[in-house]
Amino acid sequence: MHPFLILNPRAGRSRRGPEADRLVRAFARHGLTAQIALTEGPGHATELARHAGGDPVVAVGGDGTVHEVIQGLDLAAQRLGIIPAGSGNDFAWQHGIPRDPEAAVARIAAGREQGMDLGAWAAGRFHNNLGFGFEAEVNRLSHRVRGVRGPALYFVALARALAALRAYPVDLAWEGGSYSGPLATGALLNGRRVGGAFQLCPAACTDDGLLDLVTVAAMGRLGILTALGPVLRGREPRDARIGRARSPWLQLRAEAPVPVYMDGEYCGEHRALDARVLPGALRLL
Repeated sequence: MHPFLILNPRAGRSRRGPEADRLVRAFARHGLTAQIALTEGPGHATELARHAGGDPVVAVGGDGTVHEVIQGLDLAAQRLGIIPAGSGNDFAWQHGIPRDPEAAVARIAAGREQGMDLGAWAAGRFHNNLGFGFEAEVNRLSHRVRGVRGPALYFVALARALAALRAYPVDLAWEGGSYSGPLATGALLNGRRVGGAFQLCPAACTDDGLLDLVTVAAMGRLGILTALGPVLRGREPRDARIGRARSPWLQLRAEAPVPVYMDGEYCGEHRALDARVLPGALRLL
């Protein structure tokens, strides 16, 4: 094992990222020599992963860092380790990866590998979720929030997105079903939680070869808060206006562009989207 660490020094919107020397010493205590590289901006983690010579490749940061690393990872030859240091850390949370760096290093050094599903579409791979409509707007606005860290920043962005709430007419198709009409938002989930606090689909599983689709009908601001209120309190929403399905693929078509994001990264607006699951593609430590 020759760990190659990709460290985001701005993880968690912190002025001071995780301590590189501390991580190198932690791996050394397990008899491992870790190589470390710092990211210098958006997309750099992908380039570092693409040219990483070691195994495993360790993402030190949040879901955004994990997302970028996965884009450049050789899924057949390299394993992924995670040392959580972000605002949400949803994927790490789902798989019981501890926030304590020493404990996360110990888990990686143990070398126990798990096969995990990924999602994929034209813009890349996603490990946790792909969202469109209102949810993507919340994500877009979250990147403009200043002076707030952790899940609180998503609550600020949520309030701002509500002020511009609108419906998105879409045509959706998935294995065994379809939908045509206006939606407030939709999410294609591999993981259970988004935004560090919001459990849209507690039943979602990352090793079942399926993605979980959650759709929310078009409605007003009060309706959105009522329908999604349980999510804001960490519980699963159960409302007649919320649709659910499980499928290995999803097709979206729309006359007007719809905002899309994945794994905490805003992807712009799209009229067409074709996503599918990659069963067991990720080798997670």
